[in-house]
Amino acid sequence: MGSVRRVRTSGSLASQLRMLLRLAGARPGRWIFGVTLASLVLAILDMIGVAAMVPLTQLITGTATDTGVLGYIGRITGTTDPSALIPLVAAGIAVLFVVKSIAAILFRWWMLGRTNRVSALVSTEMMRRYMLAPYQAHRSRRLSEVYRNVNDSTTQAASVLLATLSIFTGGMLLAAIVLVLALAAPLVTLLTVILFAGFVLGLQRGLRNIQSRIGEETADASLEAWGFLMPGLDGFREARLSSSARAFIDGFKTAKLRAAHASRQLALVSEAPRYALEIGFIIAIAGVSLLLFTIGTPGEALTVLGLFAAASLRGLPTLNTVSSNLAIIRTGRVGMNIVVRAVDELESGGQHDEKARTHVHYEGDIVIEDVTFHYPDSTQLVLDAISLTIAKNRTTAIVGSSGAGKSTLLDLVLGLLKPTSGSITCGGRLILEDPANWYSGLGVVPQDVFLINDTLASNIAFGVPADRIDREHLSEIIAQVRLVGLVAELPEGLDTVVGERGVRLSGGQRQRLGLARALYRRPSVLVLDEATSALDNATEHEITETLSQFGGSMTIVIVAHRLSTVREADTLVFLKEGRVAAEGTFAQVQAADKEFARLVELGDLS
Repeated sequence: MGSVRRVRTSGSLASQLRMLLRLAGARPGRWIFGVTLASLVLAILDMIGVAAMVPLTQLITGTATDTGVLGYIGRITGTTDPSALIPLVAAGIAVLFVVKSIAAILFRWWMLGRTNRVSALVSTEMMRRYMLAPYQAHRSRRLSEVYRNVNDSTTQAASVLLATLSIFTGGMLLAAIVLVLALAAPLVTLLTVILFAGFVLGLQRGLRNIQSRIGEETADASLEAWGFLMPGLDGFREARLSSSARAFIDGFKTAKLRAAHASRQLALVSEAPRYALEIGFIIAIAGVSLLLFTIGTPGEALTVLGLFAAASLRGLPTLNTVSSNLAIIRTGRVGMNIVVRAVDELESGGQHDEKARTHVHYEGDIVIEDVTFHYPDSTQLVLDAISLTIAKNRTTAIVGSSGAGKSTLLDLVLGLLKPTSGSITCGGRLILEDPANWYSGLGVVPQDVFLINDTLASNIAFGVPADRIDREHLSEIIAQVRLVGLVAELPEGLDTVVGERGVRLSGGQRQRLGLARALYRRPSVLVLDEATSALDNATEHEITETLSQFGGSMTIVIVAHRLSTVREADTLVFLKEGRVAAEGTFAQVQAADKEFARLVELGDLS
């Protein structure tokens, strides 16, 4: 299975986060402003809550109530009696902390909603870009890697966004607390900040490589798991008949256990700083106490210690959160880097536009003129100087031995591939001038018809929402492809669910359904790509008869191995080693090319 070891960092974290927000359709500036404003409000509430501990501590230690903050509180409440002020101040602090806690919960809910939405939208955008990528690029990709990138990597990237926002919010809170402490005891605050900063920075420096390695292991295990899950389920029939299910299950199990082990390591590494900070907290309190009682009075020392105790209740959990989020960022950066590189690759490859550029449909002969083709990673020509005309409203068959270039030529005619040189036009217009418009006039029946686990109607009207299916047109198509009997036998007719990949249908029924799907689009060009190669002779004959009724009303292109399928074609093109060896009627090609004549003889079609 593939590996993503040593994933190279792609840009700064800030630039990656901006890209992530843009992928989700968000405006980074507005996003940052909203988070900053909410974080500032929370930090101010926390600062007030911590600062409010000063008058409460002063009241408890017997400080005079007629001056300073206590005097101001006394004037507001109308009393300077400590026994009356203590419960009032304590109640005010309690209300303040309740308000702050509610605000923190609401802020967390808001932030989780926004980041989870970003995760969903980025995943959707990645799927959109992969689905609209050039066909040739799609063919070269591993689907397990695509699935990993669309699902797991985008989730990792979104976790980096949430962790970064949490660190930002926590940083503002810590800054507010430090400000309050600095006003009360500057020297003690400075020493405490140096101590905890040293603890956090030292720990994070020591854990940095471990956290990055865990991120790489998680991404690697995810890709490996997809690599076993997909062939195990997509190739269910082959796995069953070859008794190889255990191999896929064991491979998937190994990958998931690797992911579980990495997750356990991450949890431990994320929690490790907490224990170190708790030790640091004990040391800090001891040092602060010694310093305060050395340089000040017991009352002043107790007041500052009370303030530090209140600050620690808010600051220590926040420091733990910041440390754990730093671990999440380092492990999640692997997924973020994967997403960034995938986006760069997809953007450089171009995107298909499903919206037609004009409303003028393609009509006329399809002319292939001096077309050559080779794949970008090879100089060997697959097609060499192909020139032929596919006449409008006629049936043209393309045949040849394996490796002759039939499928490549068909992909070029369909507009899925671009010729290395030469041109393909329809009615004088280049088909790649307006690809979406060209596709709108095509109906394609492949060898293996892809069926979804949905109703018969939805499978025929592929990609059309159920409430927009033209039922009248659907009924006409059903009759044309001779599926009336099948529909009548099904318990819910056209609304019967056919099962994943059409497991409830026979091979012939699936091909008829594929033909119905192609015809539902009202195509001007109907293409059959080895559509009858896996069928028995009787079913092949029935489908050939069905096709005969469309002769003269649309352009039909047939690519086939079986010569019986193309016997009645108006024009037959025989390909050999990427060139047109012969062209004409079936009889003309048979007379002109000895190899084709031999194939006819072997197929007993003479």
